[in-house]
Amino acid sequence: MARRTAVLALFASMVLPQCSAVKFHQHHVTGVYLSRDAQILQALTRHTPGTYWINGYRMTVTQQTQICWHDSALQFHPGLSRAGQPFSRLSINSPCETTLPATDFKDVWLQYRGVQKIPFRLEFEFKVTATRIDVWKSDTKGNPPSSQSTVPRPAWKTLCASAPPHELRYPNEGPIDVVCNAKVNSYVENVFSALLKPSAITPDASIAKQEVPRFYVVRPFQVRHNYDFEAIDGLLMSEREIDGYPAYENPHAHSTVQEIVYAPDGTVLIADTGLANLKNEAQFAALLSYSLVMEQQHLIQHLFLVQRARFKAWNFNNETNSTNNIKGTFFFVGQITAQALRLGIRRMYLAGFDVRYAPLAWAVAQGKRIKGSVDEPHKHMPWYATYGFNYISQLCPDVDYSKLKRGEKEYAQFLDELRRADPEAFAGKK
Repeated sequence: MARRTAVLALFASMVLPQCSAVKFHQHHVTGVYLSRDAQILQALTRHTPGTYWINGYRMTVTQQTQICWHDSALQFHPGLSRAGQPFSRLSINSPCETTLPATDFKDVWLQYRGVQKIPFRLEFEFKVTATRIDVWKSDTKGNPPSSQSTVPRPAWKTLCASAPPHELRYPNEGPIDVVCNAKVNSYVENVFSALLKPSAITPDASIAKQEVPRFYVVRPFQVRHNYDFEAIDGLLMSEREIDGYPAYENPHAHSTVQEIVYAPDGTVLIADTGLANLKNEAQFAALLSYSLVMEQQHLIQHLFLVQRARFKAWNFNNETNSTNNIKGTFFFVGQITAQALRLGIRRMYLAGFDVRYAPLAWAVAQGKRIKGSVDEPHKHMPWYATYGFNYISQLCPDVDYSKLKRGEKEYAQFLDELRRADPEAFAGKK
């Protein structure tokens, strides 16, 4: 228990202020964000001061913000920096081209550095003043682990149309049973599509057209090896330690997957037992919205690279100098989890879903009992729920929730169909 408290305190130190006698604490933030927003790119090209949605933050660009252009791609690598990032940290003296290269820029990585003024009260802050933004081309997604096949898997419709058994197979893992029910899979696809449509709340919001990620609804399955699959569900640690640091193994070897996990080829695997725990479409939309962030920002691909990295103890070329990034992985996972919350909740809001159900969606999917209402903050919440509710209160003020969709009826109908497709997913549930 003491170790868990210490680890959470360590994460809090990244994003929470230190208590002081002043009213605000200044916190420096860095990160990267894959943007397809033409309006943001145009504003950066013209160096137009203003406040923009970047990486889920309300980020202010001023006349003093340094805008740098690079006629090359941002390089991601397995080694983590001291800040727990899979890319090189920019120094103040890094090369900076102030004019836009002739190359056509569409999808770009925005590598930013900025400051936050955080109230002395222990709250999360979601407004950033950018001091520097580097714009990189996006012609790489990061290389997948060499041990995994890069051949795209068939869509669920193609797989389910083939002769049984309807299974997925990954190297060194057992077969995974796919739920081949057209109504179940179509419902999942429709919720994904709703999250990808132009904004239902602000019609002028620019959401680039994106495709639904490859997904499968599957029955629970056991994982044979660590790092063969990845899950982002608010967990920041495991019971096992390496060199005194908690080893992030989620899901860990010999555990049974009962929620959403991600495969090295970018596939989203949705265990139907987790869906049976949800109460409405808004909760489901939250989980799928987080999955879109994982896929679109290439977070899972980068996490796979980091998790599988191995360095020799004497190799000082890697900033973390650890057996497999154990020291920095905790920070990296905390950062991408918070990123998924920010971007996922915002996308869910723009799609017209009731965002109050988003912060606790991971806990509900895991079958955890929620004291009090699941759509309101309360004591003893997991850290990610506190983070999510703070995000909603700061960046979605004065929301008329009567106009946002919960979808109890639609989800109840979906659960009826899911029960017919796989009665075992509801074992032990009323």
